[in-house]
Amino acid sequence: MRFEWGTAGLRSLGEQCAVLVVVDVLSFATAVDVTTAAGAHVLPLPYRDGRAGDAASAAGAVLARDRGEGGYSLSPASLASAPAGTLVGLPSPNGATLCSEAAEVGAVVLTGCLRNAAAVAAAAGSAAAGSAAHNGPVGVIAAGERRTDGSLRFAAEDLFGAGAIISALPVPASARSAEADLAARAYEASEDLARNVRECVSGRELTAWGYGEDVELALARDTSSTAPRLHAGVFSHH
Repeated sequence: MRFEWGTAGLRSLGEQCAVLVVVDVLSFATAVDVTTAAGAHVLPLPYRDGRAGDAASAAGAVLARDRGEGGYSLSPASLASAPAGTLVGLPSPNGATLCSEAAEVGAVVLTGCLRNAAAVAAAAGSAAAGSAAHNGPVGVIAAGERRTDGSLRFAAEDLFGAGAIISALPVPASARSAEADLAARAYEASEDLARNVRECVSGRELTAWGYGEDVELALARDTSSTAPRLHAGVFSHH
């Protein structure tokens, strides 16, 4: 059981792990959970320029817009009523970008959040046990956020989301790396998780922008039985 942050962490774990779980609580992984729970599908896109439109068109996907532009967006609330069978092209600088890269390493790729932590942990454990690597390690990657200069910013919500999944994984604590154990303990020791997520930098930003509903959707712990798994570049409910 391994735990890392961001693109560099993904690249490191991709060489070791049979299963990779990308965690981006606010908001990519939560958006994927909400969309796949509705029976729709998500094409993760690593960019927000003309290439995203081209990739969405080539795949027959509806391209999500920026928040506030109407239609589907990275806002989970905008995706809750996506009709079953719809393919949504969802750009994101963190979660979607990591998932797009993870698709190239040959591991089983899942994305998880607080809403579906138990379901994703069960799916990850099952996939690892049945992998060609024979109980190969599970790697959990917290997406984090980006500062204006492009550098990675620690994201408390992703630490808690990763910790929730690690804590629920059917492996003994002794099988966790020190970093994975720390994330699990941070989640388990959080006395007021909802307040911590609402008051973290990302939670405050979304609320200030008028997307407090997205924060509340993200906080609905283990209300979802979805375990979105990437297959041929698309997330569906498994």
